[in-house]
Amino acid sequence: MTKKSTKIAFFDIGTNSIHMLIVDVKPGLRFEILDHEKDMTRLGDGSFEKKRLSVASIDRAVQVIERFYKIAKKQNVSKFFATATSAVRDAENKRAFTDAVYKKTKIRVQVISGEEEGRLIFLAARSGVKSHSKKALVIDIGGGSMELILGDYENIYLNRSFKLGVTRLTDHFISSDPPSKKEIKKIEKWVESEIRPFIKKAKKVGFSAVIGTAGTMINLASMAYEEKHDKPLTLSGHYRLTHKELYKIYKKLTRRNLREVLKMPGLDLKRADIITAGAVLVETLMRLLKTEDMFISNKGIREGAILDYLLKHEAKSYEPGAPYHIEWFGQKPFFNGRIIL
Repeated sequence: MTKKSTKIAFFDIGTNSIHMLIVDVKPGLRFEILDHEKDMTRLGDGSFEKKRLSVASIDRAVQVIERFYKIAKKQNVSKFFATATSAVRDAENKRAFTDAVYKKTKIRVQVISGEEEGRLIFLAARSGVKSHSKKALVIDIGGGSMELILGDYENIYLNRSFKLGVTRLTDHFISSDPPSKKEIKKIEKWVESEIRPFIKKAKKVGFSAVIGTAGTMINLASMAYEEKHDKPLTLSGHYRLTHKELYKIYKKLTRRNLREVLKMPGLDLKRADIITAGAVLVETLMRLLKTEDMFISNKGIREGAILDYLLKHEAKSYEPGAPYHIEWFGQKPFFNGRIIL
């Protein structure tokens, strides 16, 4: 009897954005992403100093999740998975949020650790790399945390989560408009002090590529690309962002007020108040890593959750650590593919 396909919805509940991917899992480790819903809900706004999610942000996020859930039900989705990251992870009232989601949708939100977040991100980021020996450093910058993961095709050697997300940095360090030189310097010094030990270990292990993922990275790449080419960036795979290009954006962002930033080409307007902290963070990283470029990827925790599900539930002969790669095809945002064991 031929196995039928299964429709699954994966929710990624981040500090800044909530995403839902609807995936049709087919026989033979093939999958098709049918839909991608996104809302920049800003669940974590104001939560890092108080260590609590506000009632307003919880209500806003639950409404978005309920709306996405109804979209998925209309498409006959039979399974639902949801992960929540830094903002929910660090909040003392996280249970109020997860209970509210369950009450409206019967979806049980899994609040994952920073290390698990890094593992899922790395699954996706390395998925297109077919070389067994090539080591890559993956950098994922969210609103509340930043994950640094170093690995190759088969192994993860280093995996750390840092409380260096762009919303957190903005809330903690920036109060002037435009930011003062003192505020920028404080961010740079804080980032350096937090990540230097990791970078020292990473250089000892060695890596041949740096890959950046998630909204901040993609938006900075879009700004650099549009300034250079005078047209929007269409990111269907990887984009090579040079340190020189990033530095130009960094210099402009750190000198402009919010009204001027809003006029910059390629900017996601909903990130206008946090993109400067993002530019400072990425420039500091590239400088400390002494890397001239990095590859910006549009595959992150959501795609990682899909691959993790397939490897655990569909690949009956798969053993953790065994070689595999992912073949992706299709156009943004519908990334379809298959796992090759």
